[in-house]
Amino acid sequence: MGWLDQQVSRRLVMLLNLPKSVPLVWNLVWDKRVKWTAKLVFPGAALAYFLLPYDLIPDWIPLLGQLDDLTVMFLLMERFISMIPDYIVNQY
Repeated sequence: MGWLDQQVSRRLVMLLNLPKSVPLVWNLVWDKRVKWTAKLVFPGAALAYFLLPYDLIPDWIPLLGQLDDLTVMFLLMERFISMIPDYIVNQY
């Protein structure tokens, strides 16, 4: 399996497990063992993305505007979880 196939399958698994990922991210944000630099990636970047007036696709475009917001949120969650040691993630 190539690198791209691994990335796609990993993202597909995370997308299918999204209902479990939201509580996982919530618990990881509040866990004292998670470095503050990792905590800046998801909450900080997500907050900045939603508060700044700039968008990849404007929100006034039906469906696509909201879809890009969800995509950015999904990628930020994925990056945040990947920055945390597996033994901490596995506890949740």
